[in-house]
Amino acid sequence: MTRTLLVDGNSLLSTGFHGIKNMYNGVDHIGGLYHFLNTLRKHIDSYLITKVVVFWDGKENTYPRIKLYPDYKLNRRVKSKSQDELQSYAQQKLRVQEYLEELYVRQATFDKCEADDCLGYYCEKAKDEEIIILTSDRDLLQLISNKVSLYVLSLSKLFKEGDKVPLNGVNIPSSNVRLVKTICGDSSDNIYGIKMVGVKSLIKIKPEILKEKVTLKEVIDTINSKDKLSQKEKNIVEGKTKNKEQKLNILDINYNIIGVGKQFLTKEAINGTKELAKDTIDPEGRHWKNALGLMMSDGILNILPKKDDSWVDFIRPFLRLTRIEKDFYKNKKNN
Repeated sequence: MTRTLLVDGNSLLSTGFHGIKNMYNGVDHIGGLYHFLNTLRKHIDSYLITKVVVFWDGKENTYPRIKLYPDYKLNRRVKSKSQDELQSYAQQKLRVQEYLEELYVRQATFDKCEADDCLGYYCEKAKDEEIIILTSDRDLLQLISNKVSLYVLSLSKLFKEGDKVPLNGVNIPSSNVRLVKTICGDSSDNIYGIKMVGVKSLIKIKPEILKEKVTLKEVIDTINSKDKLSQKEKNIVEGKTKNKEQKLNILDINYNIIGVGKQFLTKEAINGTKELAKDTIDPEGRHWKNALGLMMSDGILNILPKKDDSWVDFIRPFLRLTRIEKDFYKNKKNN
């Protein structure tokens, strides 16, 4: 079975870009670039990965959700970065993409589409693949299944089906992540939850959330079965949110925008994701020596441990991936 590493490109790049601020090659910051490649190689090696797919956020990627929820990620839109930061991030992203082309890594970006939705749709469409998702976005914990595991970069931990996952200080089944965020909200994406209702309050209303998959309907039915409702329970039923709005359909809206997958993808992204799942990589023009040349140019070799074969250790996982992909291409072409 194919062992696929599915990567949230912007999340991985941002982790290194913001987390390794003092890494320079003498002139340019390369913290994001180095961290991306180093993390990739470690996971290819540790989990015996045979296929790597990277999705990047496209231009105007929040557009589909903003149509449903105008305040979506408004907290991120108003935060400004300096022009130097924006330029450095863009340069490192382009450079990472150059490396990936040489190292037989599939990658794609689609306008008006978030990488999250491409990742979700890929998990749905990929056949006979054992998938590990690499991201810092805990929304994607909802994708965990019998064939999908998720490595949370910020926690340095792999979560599999059956594991409890941390959410706002409480460990719950991954199958309830979407439900909890629907009712309690998600401050990182500026999604308002129900007024006065946090994760612990929700668990008091429906304790089964800690043990098994619970649906939104089951929560509502539990509340409606009571003779007397608390203010928190009334807020859930009436759709009173933390920003003092009241919409009877707010839970339906939240549930929709917190979900990831096909519903927010363009036709181009749907078809492109399908192709990435089944296509081979043409070796024409690709070579690991080209990547080594980029490493020399970017000063990455100077960061590695001071020993003669350190560059070999660094690039070895990519060489194994290259051989696998080249063999796959030849076999499919011959058949």
